[in-house]
Amino acid sequence: MFGHARHVLHVWDYHHGQATRVVVAGCPPLPGRTMAEKQAYLAEHYDNLRALVCREPRGHRNMLGAFVTDPVTPGSHAGVIFIHPDGYFDACGDSTFSVAVALVESGLVPREIEDGDLTLRLDTVLGVVPVRVTLGSGRVRAVTMESGRTFALGQASFQAEPFGNLAIELAWGGLLYAFVPAAALGIALHPLDDPTTRQRLLDAGTALWQAARRQLRADIPGIEQGRPVDLVTIFEDVDAHGQPLPPNATTPPAGARVANFYAPQTMGRTPSGTGTAAHVALLTTKGQLPLGTPYYHESPLGLRFTARAIAAGDDGVVSEISTMSYCMGIGTLVLRDDDPFPAGFTL
Repeated sequence: MFGHARHVLHVWDYHHGQATRVVVAGCPPLPGRTMAEKQAYLAEHYDNLRALVCREPRGHRNMLGAFVTDPVTPGSHAGVIFIHPDGYFDACGDSTFSVAVALVESGLVPREIEDGDLTLRLDTVLGVVPVRVTLGSGRVRAVTMESGRTFALGQASFQAEPFGNLAIELAWGGLLYAFVPAAALGIALHPLDDPTTRQRLLDAGTALWQAARRQLRADIPGIEQGRPVDLVTIFEDVDAHGQPLPPNATTPPAGARVANFYAPQTMGRTPSGTGTAAHVALLTTKGQLPLGTPYYHESPLGLRFTARAIAAGDDGVVSEISTMSYCMGIGTLVLRDDDPFPAGFTL
């Protein structure tokens, strides 16, 4: 069956609304003294594997992915390289959740207990990410990611047609986010089952993301200078019941309904782990979210990530973000040597 195959990749597909394809075998060895060097080697020598995993006909424009590799940091359970249809993420909360659950459910990380928490250490380009997997009666019930250092990076403004000049806030949660209030755009984040609402939101998010990428840069303390915006998040503050708060509300929000954009006509299905961490950093720095206070992000699909800040200081904010990820498929991807689309395609 594999006589004409150039590559055979073994994958596990997980989701929590957002699909992540976890590549567990078949990728050639990736040399490197750091995870950044491993990612660079994959990008230089086997980028077509990244593309075919995520793009059509095997994937789709919103497919995320992760290559599981040997770690480089002692004490880590696995190395992880985060991918998407157009390239690489140095950090990705959605894929972190899926990889952690996959490692435990598959037995690659042994379940030493039936009830309680297992702590995994995932080696990534941005460093080791602690992830707590909660077990109940031997089954995975929840997964909690600890963010690295996250930062509120201040206010900024940019021009985006047809909205004009927009005042926004920037924050780093492992990726650089520009937070845009939905009220400033005059658009709704739901109901998405209405085609007009959905298309208007996609068009707005696309215009904002493209304009922000061109115009906005930020210095990430101790990480990078002049980084362009990675994602634009359109949000509205909500109470504990998910009801929007009025603009002049005196009580702090219990959470936010969000729509995240990282490519044209592409909206994240989940609230985003790194985006939630970035928003927690922003609110904590402004004194609106005390340490330990529960907070949540809700996607337009109604999916929630719960979070809380656990540390804050001059070196940034550290938070915990929790959800659950579900196995939806186990498969083998084959690339024949005569495949007309060895890197897949995007339409």
